[in-house]
Amino acid sequence: MDAAALSALADIKTLESFSAPSSIMVVGCGGTGAYVVSHLARLVQVMNSKDKWNKIELILADGDVVEEKNLLRQHFIQPDLGKNKAEALADRYSAAFGLEIATIARDLESIDDFATIKDKSAVVVGCVDNNASRKVINEWFLHDSPEYTYGASKFWIDAGNEETAGQVICGYRPPKQRPWRGKMFSLPSVIEHYPDVLDGDLKFNSELSCAERSESAPQNMMTNVTAATLVMNLLQKLLLQTPMKSHGAVFTIDNSIRNVLNTPGNLDKVDKDRRRQWEITQ
Repeated sequence: MDAAALSALADIKTLESFSAPSSIMVVGCGGTGAYVVSHLARLVQVMNSKDKWNKIELILADGDVVEEKNLLRQHFIQPDLGKNKAEALADRYSAAFGLEIATIARDLESIDDFATIKDKSAVVVGCVDNNASRKVINEWFLHDSPEYTYGASKFWIDAGNEETAGQVICGYRPPKQRPWRGKMFSLPSVIEHYPDVLDGDLKFNSELSCAERSESAPQNMMTNVTAATLVMNLLQKLLLQTPMKSHGAVFTIDNSIRNVLNTPGNLDKVDKDRRRQWEITQ
C-alpha cells in the first residue's frame, strides 16, 4: 500500500514519540534470525558510532549448533559447522563491524533468561520455530518488572513462517507512567492477533526428539529472507523513532504483502487488562 492510499484511510492511528530502545535481543538465530542479524549488526554499528543516537546493546540467543542441512537455506557457511548459531554470528559480525555482541548459547525457557534487559527500553525479536518459546517471550512482554526505569517500554517483534508464507507482528507495551508528549498506545502482540498460538502441545526444541525435529515444517530460503526484511523494516523505525502506521505484515513469497495497520479493529485486539490507564483507546 503506497503513501497516498495510507493517508486516505482516516482511521489509521500513528504511534509516535515512543522511547528509543537501548537493548535488542534476537531469540532464534536460524532460518530468519541469521538474516536479521546480518543487517541488524550493521545498523547497530552505524548508530553506536554516532553521538546523536542512543548506544544499543545487541544480544543473540540460540541453543542450536550449525549443521550441514542448515547451509542450504540459513545464513551460515562451512566454517560455522559445529558452532553454536548465536556464537557463530556474533563472532562473524563482531569481527566485521568492530561491534560488541553478547550471546546466550542456549534456548530461553524462563522469564529469568531475560534478566539482562529487565531495566531498559528493549526489543525482543522472536525468530523461533516453536510456540513454547513464544509463550516465554510473551511472559517477558507482559511482566512489569519493578526494576524498569522511568519511561522504559517493550517491543516484541515476532517472525513466523511456513514454507512459502508467513507474518511479522510487532507488539508494543508502553511505559508505566504517562508520557510527556506524543501519541502512544499499546500494539497487539502476535499472540493477541493469533490466540491459537498457545493451543496444543507446547514443547521447547530441547524437549523434542531427533525424529520430531526432523519432521518440522520445511521452509524456503526466500521466505526467511522476506521475513527478515520485514523485521528490519520495523527495527529501523523503532531505532530511529519513526512514526508508525503499521505494526506488521502478512506475506507470501509470490510478491504478496498485506500490511497490518494500526486501525481501531487491530488495536482493539490488545488485551484490555494490559492497557495503561492513560493510553489513547479506541
